[in-house]
Amino acid sequence: MGTHPLETAIADYRHWMTQLAAEQPWSEETVLATLRSRDRTQYLIDQLADSSHDVVIAPQIWLELANTDADLGRQSERLGTVPPLADWRKSVHPPDHHWWWFPPDPESPKEALGWLWGGLTIALLTISFALAQDVASRFTASAPGIWSSLGAIVPVVLTLFASGGALTQVGQQALETLVLSFGPARQNWAKLKFFLALALATGLFLFHSLGLPRIAAIYNQQGQDHYKTGDWASAQTNFQQALNLMPDYPEAQFRMGVMYEEFQQFDSARSEYLRAMRAGYLPAYNNLARLYLRQDNPNEAVTLLRMALSSPTLSDQEPELQYALYKNLGQARLDQGRLPEAETALLEAITIGASLDPPRPDAYCLLAQVIEAQEADPNAMPSPSPSGGVPPLPTATEAWTQCLQLANRPEYDAWEGMARQALTQPAPIPPSEPPNAN
Repeated sequence: MGTHPLETAIADYRHWMTQLAAEQPWSEETVLATLRSRDRTQYLIDQLADSSHDVVIAPQIWLELANTDADLGRQSERLGTVPPLADWRKSVHPPDHHWWWFPPDPESPKEALGWLWGGLTIALLTISFALAQDVASRFTASAPGIWSSLGAIVPVVLTLFASGGALTQVGQQALETLVLSFGPARQNWAKLKFFLALALATGLFLFHSLGLPRIAAIYNQQGQDHYKTGDWASAQTNFQQALNLMPDYPEAQFRMGVMYEEFQQFDSARSEYLRAMRAGYLPAYNNLARLYLRQDNPNEAVTLLRMALSSPTLSDQEPELQYALYKNLGQARLDQGRLPEAETALLEAITIGASLDPPRPDAYCLLAQVIEAQEADPNAMPSPSPSGGVPPLPTATEAWTQCLQLANRPEYDAWEGMARQALTQPAPIPPSEPPNAN
């Protein structure tokens, strides 16, 4: 009896497998010959199984096949790195059960510091969740709108996406698909997840520290625009939105105080002014002092005004604020009966007010009251001659006349009425302040 073709095929398969194991590096011809010899062996095994003839193959032949398959299996990881293997499969079209054509993907080596990257990733995602929640809560506290909704939803969605990509199997598969073309990057999943979490945490931090203040400033500016046009309800909403985004925003606190004052909610206005003062916002000192003057409390007003006027940042403020501080200090001193000090403060206000456009009448109106009070007091000391650029002291009539000339706008109607009354009645007018004084 001759040798069965299967025995010859197995011997041939063994030959190519031995040569493949000995080659360094592998040649493509040897690899392909080994695979094709295994195909020939399998074909003959299948044919033998379908044959009706009783053919006996010696056990040592089957053992040799099993050992050769085991040797090829141990080379499967290396076999998967052969570049043209995928192209060969397209040409040969092996069935799925021909396992030698489908070596498993090489297992990525474990990173030595994988535990460290994983711990840092979890820490960064925790920070991101906290930042996203804080940002979302600030936007949801605002009035409903498309930007408020986006501001609340986007940070949370990005955080959930990043955490899903770093921690869930579905997310990791998506990341694998995304970076499939980077080759070796697939072996560094722990680092990739860490850098994804780092990018998210950095973006949320920058948005929290830089983006929120800018958006709050936009809301604040919109509120000022609405206030100037008389739309106080919209202005108050915008200022509140700015404070929702930046609770420690002193200018928005000050503007909200102005709105409360306009609505006659003086306790709320005082609270907002005090919050802005804690940040050293000088206009809040002036407005709170003016509020105290309206409530006949000049002593508290003087304290605040002197604090503002002694601030090293006063020279950086707009002339309008400097004018208002000196004018209100003059009003407070007048209410206290400290007439020389009132005169000095009001003359300083008049000097600053010369640069304002349009000029303001209130300092002249108050100065006229001071002069009248001094003239009515026989014990009053004569005022010293002014110096240092301060204008000379006018008479009461001259001050009232200047007040009347400058009170040519609707908001100065109360001052105009006081000046006209004073110029037609020689008797002194009791000190008072019109309702809408600055």
